[in-house]
Amino acid sequence: MALSPALPTIAPAQRSDARAFAAYLVEHMAESGRQGVPHFAVTTSLVPEEVEQSALDRWSRALSEPLWGRAWLLRVSAPRTRIIGHIELRGGRVPSENHRAVVAMGILGPYTGQGHGRRLLETAIAWARDEAGLSYLDLGVFSNNERARRLYARMGFIPVGTREDAFRVDGVPLDDIQMTLALRPPGQRTTPVR
Repeated sequence: MALSPALPTIAPAQRSDARAFAAYLVEHMAESGRQGVPHFAVTTSLVPEEVEQSALDRWSRALSEPLWGRAWLLRVSAPRTRIIGHIELRGGRVPSENHRAVVAMGILGPYTGQGHGRRLLETAIAWARDEAGLSYLDLGVFSNNERARRLYARMGFIPVGTREDAFRVDGVPLDDIQMTLALRPPGQRTTPVR
């Protein structure tokens, strides 16, 4: 009987993950708009050291601070342990946005279409609602990224507007669809974990 490969694991990002996260993100962003993959990133080239430092800065902030971040990493262990995907929630710039977070998510091409995006979203949504006490999650998705748009809609995100020609990546104009997920009825107050 052949053993099936282990399901990739999802775990909260730690400060010690920042360098590996940066390497993964550089690899992932380079896939955007290449070899039939739709554009999903506003840039395809990143500086690993800047990505690492930025992640460390976000992950070190309390939820009550502007520009906090919390991430979960999707990892495989064979043939070697490595990050193959992520989801990150980021807080706003001002305290009056503390009831919301912005979602950023990605998975390396060879691992897409296997249910990992749903697993990552379920993990982040549960944390945002049950532990952080957030009311809404927001995201932007390019109109040409139909697979991601379908996933977000299945998870309950509602389109709330479109910014036409929001970005031009590699000379390609991209519309950005804004989507929101309500985690609790409007006006219901919670006390977020700090």
